[in-house]
Amino acid sequence: MTPEQARGLKAEADAVNAEARALTTGMDAAAMMKRPSDGGWSVGEILQHLILTADAMIPMAESAVEGLEREGRESTRPTGLGLMGWLLVKSLEPPPRMKTKTIRPFEPVEVSDPMSLTDRFIETNAALDRLVARATGLATGAVKLTSPFNARVTYNLYAALRIVLVHARRHLWQARAAKAAR
Repeated sequence: MTPEQARGLKAEADAVNAEARALTTGMDAAAMMKRPSDGGWSVGEILQHLILTADAMIPMAESAVEGLEREGRESTRPTGLGLMGWLLVKSLEPPPRMKTKTIRPFEPVEVSDPMSLTDRFIETNAALDRLVARATGLATGAVKLTSPFNARVTYNLYAALRIVLVHARRHLWQARAAKAAR
């Protein structure tokens, strides 16, 4: 991954952080957990889902970075998304074109402290930022990760980082709609 690609990922993370902060500023716990009338997730549930998915993806990405560092696998060339990465990034980009269900480990069934969700979401993005910094200059296209959503789906490390962020944008779009509909 090139420094330019890393700066792009950092800018995406900063943008989703700002969006999450703007979205939740002034909301109390009840407002965070109020579901829209269409039965979709509340703003708090959406943030919890994003935290759960990032918590699954980041350790896998960290392991991949550690392997690349250990092996000294560097690259100065831009990393592509690969076919599966491209398909996922394209399909997840908001606004959603099709509704999909998540699998049980990523369902926001338990939200214990809605008022901490925004800060926890931003903390996961800080971990992602640190990972991007470490991965800069490494051959992020040379290592494959298995999707935590579907064991038959793999994509490269750079695509995994992009997927985490586009997934966040998709669900923050959903959260804006949920907030407006409550």
